[in-house]
Amino acid sequence: MKLGQTLSSLIERGGYSRNRRDILTALDISPAALSQYARNQTRPSFQKLVALADFFGVSLDYLVYGQPMIDHSTTTGYIESTWQRVMANTRRHSALVGRMGRLLADRVDEVARELANSPTAGREGLIQDDEAARLERFCLSADILTLNLDFDMVNLPDGSAAAGRFMDVVAMNLLAGCTYRFLVPVDSEHVIEQFRLLLVNQVGRDLVRRNCSFRRTAQPVYSGMVIYRLDLGRLGMEEPALLTQMQDYIGAHGELGYVIRPNEDSNSDMMMSNGHRNRAKAAFNTLWASGRHE
Repeated sequence: MKLGQTLSSLIERGGYSRNRRDILTALDISPAALSQYARNQTRPSFQKLVALADFFGVSLDYLVYGQPMIDHSTTTGYIESTWQRVMANTRRHSALVGRMGRLLADRVDEVARELANSPTAGREGLIQDDEAARLERFCLSADILTLNLDFDMVNLPDGSAAAGRFMDVVAMNLLAGCTYRFLVPVDSEHVIEQFRLLLVNQVGRDLVRRNCSFRRTAQPVYSGMVIYRLDLGRLGMEEPALLTQMQDYIGAHGELGYVIRPNEDSNSDMMMSNGHRNRAKAAFNTLWASGRHE
């Protein structure tokens, strides 16, 4: 069975990687159960399989086996007809590829101008949520001062919690050896426990204990901030355009920081200059040293 692999792919392609609330609601299951399905640790009941297939609009064959079932009695005819179609379309495909190449070449300068004029970090010192998530994938370490962890966790009406937009990135980074320090206000103990439980369900208790630390500060916190230490080599290989866009805000050792926006109306945070980031790092370390260990 390829259920876990297929389900993980459907979740990612459907845009549910950071917020799986709709899936959980449709199937009436917990976040832990969905994670276990995706990792092939447990198998859903037939009713849950039907509900999953219906939610993603795929067949049961595709969901379970990763591909539609084929009637092997028609395989020979299928191969022959497919080969004939390929041969008939080869010339047209070649011409189309050539035309696409010319059109793409003509668009390069236009796209570059659009990016240069867009309100991104390279122009106005802003970083959007999707850019922050892409950058965080290349973290070696991350220090995060947050009021309520709402970018990583969604509080549900019944008092439980589900994965937020950045949860999967954090889990993936922990598995890769990245270390996290989360600093929250002193009254956020319940939030920490919910967040830690979600992480444990994804990567295991030992890994969370080893690579993810939490402290609570009694000092007034008015806004959050994030400081990354990035793997610049891997970032340059896999996301060269993003590295170019952010390079004015990245230190010599891969440090990058931004201030988390204090409102719900924007989708962009404010990048820190090198000097501001260094002062913010020192302030974070001071708060961390005096914080309550969790």
